[in-house]
Formats: sequence, C-alpha cells, structure tokens
Amino acid sequence: MMGFIKDSAIGGYQGLELPVYDANFAQGVIKTNSARSAIKLVLSSIEAKKVWLPAYTCDAVVEAASDIGVTVEFYKVDSSFDVDPGLQFKEDEFILIVDFFGLCGEVVQRSKSRFDHRQMIVDCSQAYFAEPAGSLATIYSPRKFFGLPDGGLLYSNDTRIKQPEQRDNTSGSRVAHLINRLTNSPEEAYQQYLEAEQAISNLPAQGMSCLTERLLQSVDYERARTARAKNALYLHERLSQYNQLNLKIDESAAPLCYPFLTNVKTASKPELISQRVFVPTYWPEVLNRVEEGSFEWNLVTNGLFLPCDQRYNEDDMDRLISLLAIK
Repeated sequence: MMGFIKDSAIGGYQGLELPVYDANFAQGVIKTNSARSAIKLVLSSIEAKKVWLPAYTCDAVVEAASDIGVTVEFYKVDSSFDVDPGLQFKEDEFILIVDFFGLCGEVVQRSKSRFDHRQMIVDCSQAYFAEPAGSLATIYSPRKFFGLPDGGLLYSNDTRIKQPEQRDNTSGSRVAHLINRLTNSPEEAYQQYLEAEQAISNLPAQGMSCLTERLLQSVDYERARTARAKNALYLHERLSQYNQLNLKIDESAAPLCYPFLTNVKTASKPELISQRVFVPTYWPEVLNRVEEGSFEWNLVTNGLFLPCDQRYNEDDMDRLISLLAIK
C-alpha cells in the first residue's frame, strides 16, 4: 500500500486542522487519481481488446476505454438492473457490471454466477460502501460520496494490475468549488465544480495525490454510512409505494442517492431545483444509445435521484418529500 507522505518540517505557519480517522483501506488497494484512471489502468494492464458496458452509463466510462484503444460494445439492463439475459461474449472479452446507486449488490452477485469472475470488472463508483466483489477488479469513486478534489480506488488480486508509480500533484487546483461551497453556496461554486470535473477528465492515469489521500483519512466513514442508510430507509418507507423501481433497502444500504421513478405526478426536476433541491441527471448522453421508451430512456428522462447523504437528517428528508408534492 502506498503510504501517505508526511511533512517532516517542524514549526512555521499552521495548516488546516483535519481529524484523522481510519482510512479503511484494505491491504493491496490501488489508489488512483480518479475512477476513470482506475478503469484505464485495469483495461491496459490486462491488454483488453473489447469490453461490454451497460448502455446506461456515463460517457466518462466509455471514454476511459476508448481513449486506450479498447473496443466498446453496449448491453441493456432490465428494470431490476440485471444484464440482458441474451448477452454472450468471447473468452478474451470483458464486461463491466455496475452497482447502480449502491443498491444493486444482488445484481453483482447474480452476474458472478453467470459470468467468469476473471472477465468481470465491477464498477462501484456509486457504491462506496459495497465490499470488493471478488472479480477481476472492483473500482470506487470516493469523491461521489465525500468532499474530495479527485481520487479513485481499485481492488484486485491480479498481479498484472499495479500501483502507478507517479502520484498526481494537481489536486490543489481542484479544491475551489469545495471551499466556495463552504463559504458561499452551491450555486456560487457550480461553475468551479464543472471546471474541476473537466480537469479530471483530462488527467493521465496516476496515483492518488497526497492531498486527496489525507482528506480521505479525515472522513468519518461510520457516521457517513449510518446517516445515508437512515435517510435512504426513511425515504423508501414513505415513497416506495409511488416508485416503479423495485428497490431493496434496509438498514445496511448506504446508497449514493434514492432513485425515484415515480408512478404518480410529482414536482419536476426544474421545480425541485427552483426550491434549491439539486437533483442530478444520470446520464443525458445515454439517450443517444437507447431506444425511446426503453427502461434506460425512462430512467434518464423521468427519474428523480433524491439526495440522502450524510449532510442531512430526517427534517431534511421531510422537506424533500413535501417539495415532491405527490398527487
């Protein structure tokens, strides 16, 4: 494991006061500067020629494969997020299975029983608290769950996949939106956030920066997990009857968000945003890859991805439910 490089200087001005918690990195974890870099690292290390991706995925994943010359094919998922039952591929091809929203662990397990684990890459970018899948590689994106400028984690027992020797040293240029959100508002910082995201897309595949690794050591993971689980369950108990998605949420789930594909009339995404409830779209580019009326199309077009993370409590969830204005 690549250790955090500590400053050996004594004295001088004070730095940020950051607590130190257990970073909870398992032995053998590979730390990269983004999940995109982790995907590139896996595919290039195993000399992949073709990878199957879900049509319902972001362009960042597609570009990670295409950038290094790997051929991409798409497969469909059904309303339970399971892989198209008709999909077959060759022994020298690979498949990316996604734990969507951190609520599809059973999909990952069903895929493991169907496909050779040596051909499976599991994308846990939306499932930080999921255990490594025991596949060729499991990839995480901690900045989707915590306030970080960049960073990715990769778990694999394949000896071909090694820790990059060069650390990223540009993280400091991508913290403005994090600081500005503290001192101003998310609206004020949004353009800086977009610029940071674009900068990450242009990074070479390198190791995690010292800054990001130190920030990860300051995350209270147990508090974050508990809060997410509590908020998600609270929303599910009140909204599941209106949700077309058949979600299994209990006290152990700590998802990225609460995905809500409503079967009744509710407030729209623009209406929620006007009330300062910022719901993302996952992912508009998918509409270029799927048929109108398909499950993926419906999820992109009509899905509401409700915040339920560690910043919020039951009062916030009640406000969110009220603003949905379910009819």
